[in-house]
Amino acid sequence: MSDLAEPDAGGRWWNADDVADVTEMLAARRSRLWQVTTPADLAAWVFQAPAPSPLDPVPGVVDGDWTAGLDETGRQAWALAGWVARTVVPEAAGTAGRYWILSHLDDAAPAVLRLTVGMLEILGLYETGEGVWLRSHAAPILSAIEAGAIDLQEWERRGIDVADDRTRTLAEDKVLLTCPDLATARWLLRQPPVIAGVRLLSCWVAAGPYSFEGRYRPEVVARAWQASQLLDGDGLDALTGGGDGFDRPYTGVTTAGDLPAQRSFDADAYRAGVDEHDRLCRALIAHLSRSDLTAGAGLAGVNVDVAWRDADGRRFIAEVKSVVGGNEVEQLRLGLGQVLEYRHRLAARGVAVAAVLLVSRCTDPVWPAVCAGSGVLLLTGEDEPAWRAKLMTAAVGQICRDRWPVRLGESAC
Repeated sequence: MSDLAEPDAGGRWWNADDVADVTEMLAARRSRLWQVTTPADLAAWVFQAPAPSPLDPVPGVVDGDWTAGLDETGRQAWALAGWVARTVVPEAAGTAGRYWILSHLDDAAPAVLRLTVGMLEILGLYETGEGVWLRSHAAPILSAIEAGAIDLQEWERRGIDVADDRTRTLAEDKVLLTCPDLATARWLLRQPPVIAGVRLLSCWVAAGPYSFEGRYRPEVVARAWQASQLLDGDGLDALTGGGDGFDRPYTGVTTAGDLPAQRSFDADAYRAGVDEHDRLCRALIAHLSRSDLTAGAGLAGVNVDVAWRDADGRRFIAEVKSVVGGNEVEQLRLGLGQVLEYRHRLAARGVAVAAVLLVSRCTDPVWPAVCAGSGVLLLTGEDEPAWRAKLMTAAVGQICRDRWPVRLGESAC
């Protein structure tokens, strides 16, 4: 529990009190699951990072090649079903057939894979990959939304639907999450609050052992268990754009031909600001490329201007602000606020980053200290020759913060 006792410096959507509350909630549940684990252990597990249980022991035997008769989408569907079972079911290997089952409904069109924990269907998906639905306890989801760890606009953009779940078990405390395809479901299941919600629900309903009336088929579980190996290496990097450290290549921003006709709107200044923003982004990306680093836009679903990984794997994000005319102070204030928000959202998702604010120019000498006080590195377009040394210093500072979290009254290193 020591690792759970203190949230990281960027803040989390849960804390030690939440672990204690879950422990108390589960302890009040008269479950025979406590014969193989304890409420305190499960409460700690609920909030741990998304990771599947070990492959061994395998709860069943595969008769032949598990891939037989499956195309690539079918293999990915079975892999997801097995990965979810290994990730969200408490003590999954030892409780298969007693506390949970995985069903393969091959008489449906298309065939359906369904994970049932206790008396509740936790996961369902079509073997053709055309849709995935998932049930979660509502509390972690709501807590993460309030803390800014979940961006519902991003969920909507990806086609993820969130609705109250009306099944009778814990009817007032569940949400039903639906995804249009397997890739979206895999993205959703890399969000720690989602895993925590599904784990919490699974812990609550796994109060068996249950009689599954002969419906348990160990060969189905074993097949999915074997298939899940396809996703075992698909960890945080899948959420953060593979090994690149960004979501997508930077493509720049263009201005519309017809700009709004408002008396207070200066179209020429707006276009100049957009062009300057694009110039700064490209300058930073080109600077990094000279050190063999590739940068792009976005990170873990957060819409940062530029993101990258250095040679040692540390992640960086940069908020870029153009300074055109007399808007220097306004842009500095806005940029610092944005990069602090983005860093917080990423920390809440388990992604630690060094934060950079890049502006065209800065004439007030107080601003580097203002930014440094919040752990943000300020760069200016006028001082590009010094960028490399300053970024290396920021990387060292990130190492210090990772190893020794800063508290009030303490220095970073």
